[in-house]
Amino acid sequence: MLFFVETISRQTFNSFIAVRFTTCISLMKRTRSTLKTHSAEKRNIDDIDTDEMKTKSKGMEEDSMVQNNNFKDKELSNTAETLKPPVENVQNLEQKQTNKLNFKSLRDRSKEVDKEFQPNIAPPKSKPRAVVDLKMMKEELKQLEDPPLTAWEKEICSNRLPYSFFDCPCEELAQNLLGKVLVRCLENGTILKGRIVETEGYLGVIDKASHTYQNKVTPRNIPMYMPPGTIYIYMTYGMYHCFNISSQESGAHVLIKAVEPMLGLDYMELLRNMQTKENKKEKEIVKNVQNFKKYELCNNPAKICTAFVIDEDIFNQKKIYECSDLWIEYDPYIKSTTIVAANSDDSNNNKKKVWRYYVLGSSSVSHRDIKSEEHAYTI
Repeated sequence: MLFFVETISRQTFNSFIAVRFTTCISLMKRTRSTLKTHSAEKRNIDDIDTDEMKTKSKGMEEDSMVQNNNFKDKELSNTAETLKPPVENVQNLEQKQTNKLNFKSLRDRSKEVDKEFQPNIAPPKSKPRAVVDLKMMKEELKQLEDPPLTAWEKEICSNRLPYSFFDCPCEELAQNLLGKVLVRCLENGTILKGRIVETEGYLGVIDKASHTYQNKVTPRNIPMYMPPGTIYIYMTYGMYHCFNISSQESGAHVLIKAVEPMLGLDYMELLRNMQTKENKKEKEIVKNVQNFKKYELCNNPAKICTAFVIDEDIFNQKKIYECSDLWIEYDPYIKSTTIVAANSDDSNNNKKKVWRYYVLGSSSVSHRDIKSEEHAYTI
């Protein structure tokens, strides 16, 4: 009986162990399969992570390449800008080049002018020689020409002296002007006339008393280098004007020194009693009005310009043979004139004597030279 019980207990124990063993095996299989699945999933996740890392690394590399390229482009552009000169420097260089070209052209032109126009005497080494371009002056003078004359103007200036009269040497022109009539037509239609009775010749480059001595050129004396018959008016002592006419020689001119009034004496006396206001634009009658004698109205250059209203701003550089407000004409009633050649006021201080000429017997002459009157002659 006991044996039977032991066999049954052994069989149950063995069956239990077998069942337990099978369950353990099945559990082990399940754990292995789960482990395999987990490992596969991990592998997939790792593969995905590695792919993402690779793509990210590639993107980072591409971004870094782009940034490097942009940085290089910026550096190149900056270097190009630093090497590129500014616009102002370029303009300055262009201006310098043009100035050089202009200077070369002017230098060549001055050489040609020096060949064409040579002075009468050799200037000293300390003073440079200046030569005037007469062609350029003639072109500029065309702009100063007066409008055409009307019928009335042609009638009153029918005896006007032509250009050929002034196209002669300075000393000859100074003598020929004596006895001729200076005419001034004012804006209100008033006509003033006076006979020229005293002149003074300035011989130009060889004359120490002349403004053009040794070919001196200034803005003031340019009319002296212009064609014959050009009006040259300059101011002396800061308040008095002097009336001159250019002659044939370059730089030579004749000063109108005294005039004998003929027509409009009352108006001349009124003008002599006028003075400029403080604004220097308008004129007014002086407080102490003077009565002038006939020979006192125009017996020096300043009085002539005042009595005839000959102003620098109006008549300077104009041609007296074409001007409609101021001209010189023949006197049909005078056929000959007796003149006196005397030393000028400036000749005492100069080695080269400057001659003045006046009409013998005229009371309007500035001063007489009795010794020279003994050698008077008629022209």
